[in-house]
Amino acid sequence: MGAASTACRQHREVAFYAKALHITPYYLSQLTRRFFNDAPKTLIDRQVILEIKKELRKSHQSIQHIADTLGFVDPSYLSKYFSKHTGMGPTEYRSSLS
Repeated sequence: MGAASTACRQHREVAFYAKALHITPYYLSQLTRRFFNDAPKTLIDRQVILEIKKELRKSHQSIQHIADTLGFVDPSYLSKYFSKHTGMGPTEYRSSLS
């Protein structure tokens, strides 16, 4: 999972991974649905959320710093993305850890 977790820190587009694998996005979608029963975008988002959670757990860096580290345009977008996928904001998640 090392390469995937590194790549997802900067790339969240299905086309990036399809190109890296020298296949079409459509074929990547067929493969992920067959083997993981999920769309490639869902798998990418799941990995990105794991990376955000890891950053929130391992440090007390600002949301701005985490957004920069993970390639988000701003902390507001990271917060919306995280909330959409987890049902809570990053600050709320971090608070729930203690």
